[in-house]
Amino acid sequence: MTKINKVPYLVTAEAGNKQTILTLSGTIQKRYWSDDKYIDARLVRDQLESVENDVVIRLNSTGGDVFQGVEIYNYLKKHPSKITVEVMGTAASAATFICAGADEVIMNTGTTFMIHRGATFSWGNKNDIEATLKMLETIDESIINIYTELSGQTANQIESWMDEEKWFTADEAVEYGFATVAKNKTAPENQYPEDLQAMISSAVAAALETQSVAAQATVVEPAKQKSLLEKLKEEG
Repeated sequence: MTKINKVPYLVTAEAGNKQTILTLSGTIQKRYWSDDKYIDARLVRDQLESVENDVVIRLNSTGGDVFQGVEIYNYLKKHPSKITVEVMGTAASAATFICAGADEVIMNTGTTFMIHRGATFSWGNKNDIEATLKMLETIDESIINIYTELSGQTANQIESWMDEEKWFTADEAVEYGFATVAKNKTAPENQYPEDLQAMISSAVAAALETQSVAAQATVVEPAKQKSLLEKLKEEG
C-alpha cells in the first residue's frame, strides 16, 4: 500500500487497489502556508482529487470553521467515489458535515456525535451586532438544511437539538439518522447465526438417524422353540 500526500500527525492517505483510506484528526480551519495544525477543504480536495476507488475517511474532530466544514461536505457529496466515514473518536460541530457528505457513516465503539447552533465572537456598534446576528441566523438555517437532509428528522426537531447542544451516543446517532451503523453490539451468549443453527440441526438429525439404523440392524429374532415330538424324533 502506497502512502500519498502525507501531512504530519493529522492527515494521511493510503492508496490501495480497492480503497483509499484518509485519516482526518484535528480542528477544521483554513490552513495557511505549510500549517499542518488544521484540516480544511483544500487539503481534503488535494488528497482525493485523483482518487477513483472507494474512499474510507477515519474521522476524529471536535469541529471548527463552519464554512470549511460545509465546503468539505459539498465536495464529498459530488465526489464520484463511494465515501464511507468511520468515526474514531467524535464527530462534533462542523466535523458532522463530513459525515453528512458521506454515503455511509460508521460509529465505532464509544464514539459520539454532537450538533449545535452556529457561534462566533462579535465586536462593534449596534449595526455590527445586528449584522452578526443575521449571519448566525443564516448559518443556522444552512446547518438545519444539512441535518434534515441527512437524518430525515423535522426542522423543528433538529433546531431543538441544536439549542440543546445535543450529544448523541453511537447508537443514538444511528437511531436518529445521523449515521448508518454502530459497531458496538455483541451477540448474546449461546446465540448462533442461522446458517450455523441449520448445520447443527442437520448434524443432530443425521446422528439420530444413524443410531436408529444401527439399533434396527442389531435386533436378533428369537429362536423358534421346537415341539416335544420333534425333540423325540431327534433323540430316536
